[in-house]
Amino acid sequence: MTVTTTGSTADVRTEATQALISAGRTLFTQLGYRQTDFAALAKAAGLEEGFARELLPDKPAVFGALIERTVRVAGILGPAVAEGVDEDLPVRLARTYLALWEPNEEDSPMIELYRVALSDREASQVLRERISKALNGQVDHELPGGEAELRTALFGAQLGGVAFARHLLKVDAVASADLETVIQTITPGLRQTLLGGGGGR
Repeated sequence: MTVTTTGSTADVRTEATQALISAGRTLFTQLGYRQTDFAALAKAAGLEEGFARELLPDKPAVFGALIERTVRVAGILGPAVAEGVDEDLPVRLARTYLALWEPNEEDSPMIELYRVALSDREASQVLRERISKALNGQVDHELPGGEAELRTALFGAQLGGVAFARHLLKVDAVASADLETVIQTITPGLRQTLLGGGGGR
């Protein structure tokens, strides 16, 4: 695609950034993370490489922006957190996150992201950091007790593990179970990890 050059500078930069992110989704999915270089991303987006680097400086930045656009963690988890830190917060977060994986599984952008991340160490690190940062930024400062950052990270790891087993490894018992049954079954462990023995505040 070719980015238009009409409109305000801000509009052009926004359009160009979105084109670069879209090129990332296409190339990372088709070629793999390691086989995709920044020059190819810029070309696929219809951008000069120098201008593309002004928007997103390198390949990890493009993948990180793709993660944020796909997951939109802040917007998705926000309503779950807005009700406050209580004993139901782990359930709300789990239901919101795991539901992202469910519809139209074969074309799920979440599954695309994880498949790309699993193919390369750098991509895996970017995925972990972006999701962990967003989750920690919304939740850990509200949690009671100590080691809130660690507990939030472990909570996210538990949810990621369930999604991985259900949709990528397709562990039979996990993959075939109703989503609500899965959530209710893992809730005690999630609650203990996130809130500790004291539950909500």
